[in-house]
Amino acid sequence: MINFKLLNSILVLFLTFASFAYGNDYIQEEQFVNKFADQAIEILSNEDIAENDKTSRFTELVMNSIDLNLVSKFVLSKAWKNSTDDQKERYLIAFKEYFINSYANKLDQYSGEKIQVVGSEAAGKYIIVDSNIVREGTDTLKVNLKWRLINRDADIKIIDLNIEGISLVIAQREEFQSFLANNDNDIEKLIDKIITVSK
Repeated sequence: MINFKLLNSILVLFLTFASFAYGNDYIQEEQFVNKFADQAIEILSNEDIAENDKTSRFTELVMNSIDLNLVSKFVLSKAWKNSTDDQKERYLIAFKEYFINSYANKLDQYSGEKIQVVGSEAAGKYIIVDSNIVREGTDTLKVNLKWRLINRDADIKIIDLNIEGISLVIAQREEFQSFLANNDNDIEKLIDKIITVSK
């Protein structure tokens, strides 16, 4: 299960030390992305706080910025409807731990990348904020990163990241569905697998 870990690596590695140039369409959503990165910078560049405290603060920031319940249900797909209430509860707990642990050990991976927002547009009920990852002092690194956001009465949350045309949440859903298909659609085995990977 590596795709969702890549999502979190992107959040830690590329969304810090970011600079933004606003587009023209959805300023509120673009400002959300900007604020997220600014807060990440403030936390991760603070050498006066202990690593455990830094991890805790960054975890809180990410949890407040991502609609993890919506994402976790989406990647489980139709298996969510077929699960018992107890299984749903344990799956959500396991998924959250899996999500957090996937980036907890990556908080020191910085190499000068910046993000430049280049615009935004509506995509159904979502807003796509388009940006490029660039490295200062070089023209060789330029990676397109699209943020899929949902705005519920000014409560904006991250739903997905699309890197060079690849949706990381969809990739994770496909991985979960493949695992279930190869294990008799046993949600218990998936929960156990997520817990094991999270340790």
